Amino acid sequence: MPIMTDAPVAVSRPPLPHRPVPHEKSPDRPTPSNPRPHPQGALGHDDTVVREQLDTLYRQYAPMVVRTAVRALRPVDRDLADDIAQDAWLTTWQCLLRGEELRSPAGFLAMRARRSAVDHYRLARVRREEAVDYTDNLAVARLAHLIGAAA
Repeated sequence: MPIMTDAPVAVSRPPLPHRPVPHEKSPDRPTPSNPRPHPQGALGHDDTVVREQLDTLYRQYAPMVVRTAVRALRPVDRDLADDIAQDAWLTTWQCLLRGEELRSPAGFLAMRARRSAVDHYRLARVRREEAVDYTDNLAVARLAHLIGAAA
């Protein structure tokens, strides 16, 4: 029978290889001759011009974006119009940060509001979600029945 000791056994392992950090230059990892510039590289970190553009667009077109979102939504989902409009403004902000020029701001914003509404319904269908008004007792009872049937 072997004798067990409480002394730890030293295991020698070879050292792990050194992996270069992605920003480090090494002979085996050449850097590209024409690296693509960062999308915000032209703007740097000073985005005051873009902020002013977005502010001007918002003052001119905010009611139109909300109206377009309301028209793109189903009547039962009209309370989502502000969220859809916010998505359209966020997309506009990202486009302006990338340096894209908006030739027709009204058309672009209306298109973004409609597409945000379509994206909302597409994602809801994938998630199989259903809007429920929790103040409506019949809707709550139906939801409870669906949950009970699934369990």
